[in-house]
Amino acid sequence: MNSIKIAYRNKVEKLSNNELSKLFASKPKNFLMSKEWKELRKLAKVKYGVKCLSCGSTKNINIDHVKPRKFYPELALDINNLQTLCGRCNKIKGNKIKDFRS
Repeated sequence: MNSIKIAYRNKVEKLSNNELSKLFASKPKNFLMSKEWKELRKLAKVKYGVKCLSCGSTKNINIDHVKPRKFYPELALDINNLQTLCGRCNKIKGNKIKDFRS
C-alpha cells in the first residue's frame, strides 16, 4: 500500500461516522474542495481507471458515489462507495443507487 493510501486511511479512520456526517453533509461545496476528497478522487481514478463504467467514455470523467452522499454521508469518504462515470451518465444516475462496477 502506498504512503498516500496509508496517510489517508489513518486520517479518516480517526473520524467517527457522525463526525464525517457533520463535516460534509451541511457543507457540500466544502466537501468537494476538501483535501480528503481530492486525495480520494485520485485513488479512485487509479483503482477504477479513467473511463466511464457505464458507457465506456474517457471524456469528462467524474467520481460518483454509488450510494449518494445526500442519503449516506457516512460513506462520503469510503473508496468502496465510489465509481467513475462520465458527466452525462453521472447526471442521468442522479441520486439513485446504481452500481456500474460489476
